[in-house]
Amino acid sequence: MKSGFVQQVGSDTPVAIRLRYKGTGTVTSVTTTTGTGIVMITSDGGTDSYEFGTYTTVGALVDKINADGIFEAKVLDTVRSEATDDQFVDGAISSSTFEGVTIWDVLVDTNTANYFATRLTWDRGFLKPHKVNHRVHLKHCVYYINLGTAAAAGFKIYKIDSDGTTETLIYSNTSVDSTATTEVDGDKNQYISGPEGGDLVVKVDDSGTLADASTNYLRIFGELE
Repeated sequence: MKSGFVQQVGSDTPVAIRLRYKGTGTVTSVTTTTGTGIVMITSDGGTDSYEFGTYTTVGALVDKINADGIFEAKVLDTVRSEATDDQFVDGAISSSTFEGVTIWDVLVDTNTANYFATRLTWDRGFLKPHKVNHRVHLKHCVYYINLGTAAAAGFKIYKIDSDGTTETLIYSNTSVDSTATTEVDGDKNQYISGPEGGDLVVKVDDSGTLADASTNYLRIFGELE
């Protein structure tokens, strides 16, 4: 059975990394310091520091957090190959709840990371291991972003394999600055499908200075199968 899906991100709202606590104690704090690292303080794990100079990509950072076992981390509205330095919103991260699970969201600082991205996935949380039996289909994209520099290949779509680590650029086109709303769909009767158990990531890169604006957004429409 298929179900429709729509998701929108704005300035500083894409979730680069979603965390959940796996320990048996309590979480004191999760804090990101721009250009330095992420520090997690818990009653059972003590202080865990992850320096961006050591874990230079989002993928390397997520893998190390998962290997330590105090938190579970997953990549969402970005790709693993993005650099960690100047990537995330600075400061203490407040916990929230998603699908009944307490989470901490490490957000993309869009005007310093210089991109907008969002992920079409069957599971944005941690409770659907049967995701491996499902697929996603991207049908339509709309964005209005105050880009510093529109550029060839600035609009990108990545296929993410079921292992979560293999990222393949499957489509690119020239990006458009916020002179008008930009729609990307070709024929609305067509769509792009992800691999079984995998995801699709839509990304708009800026090679110049991407300015924060309340009007900025990237919106995707798709189907979950």
